[in-house]
Amino acid sequence: MSKEALGQSRFEAVEAYLLGTMSAADRTSFELELGADGELQTEVQLQRENMLAVEMGGMRQTLGAIMAEDRERSSVTWPHYLKYAAAAAVLLIGALWWLTRPSLNERLYAEYHQADPGLPVPMSATRDPEFQDAMVAYKMGQYKEASSKWGKILAAAPGNDTLAYYIASAHLSAGDAAGAIPLFKIVGNSPSSVFRDKANWYLFLSYLHEGRFAEMRAMRLDQDSTYGERAAGILGKIGK
Repeated sequence: MSKEALGQSRFEAVEAYLLGTMSAADRTSFELELGADGELQTEVQLQRENMLAVEMGGMRQTLGAIMAEDRERSSVTWPHYLKYAAAAAVLLIGALWWLTRPSLNERLYAEYHQADPGLPVPMSATRDPEFQDAMVAYKMGQYKEASSKWGKILAAAPGNDTLAYYIASAHLSAGDAAGAIPLFKIVGNSPSSVFRDKANWYLFLSYLHEGRFAEMRAMRLDQDSTYGERAAGILGKIGK
């Protein structure tokens, strides 16, 4: 989209947003507009890419100028080698950032996901020492160990929603959203479960992790009284 098509003031607002020169109040207002305007989201991404391209192009010109200067000399000194290395390093870092930058869903997932803190061990609903042992592992961030221990208990009690929920939470916190989704679905579809609402929120985040946007929208979680505002914010940023 051209500057003329977008409008000069809007173009300058996008530029200020990307350069970090907006005031805090203007930035908050802009981000609210950004969350609800798919066209503006596209323009922000386009300008971000253009700015990076210009920056990298400038570094290439700088490197070329250094090389041209040295070709006019009879010899190349050690400080000039350092100039080459510094310019090349900046170009390499920029290229690596561009190639490895997180996708939109990865950035949003990192922003919104917080692992369920778990139950207080002395107050664990089952008062089962094996369950409590797994909960300790979970709280220590040993998610694979926790899910493995809970899985053995769940095999003997397949209808236990507490176990299903925390196994799913452990999978998700370990980065295995695909493994978490079926269990979050089971708990989220159980009207009597005390974990139902949280299970649906984490199911929504699991879909986000996997980039399954259509299934996120189909959940209609933006209408939820507890998680609706956060869900609407995410859906606004991924667009229609």
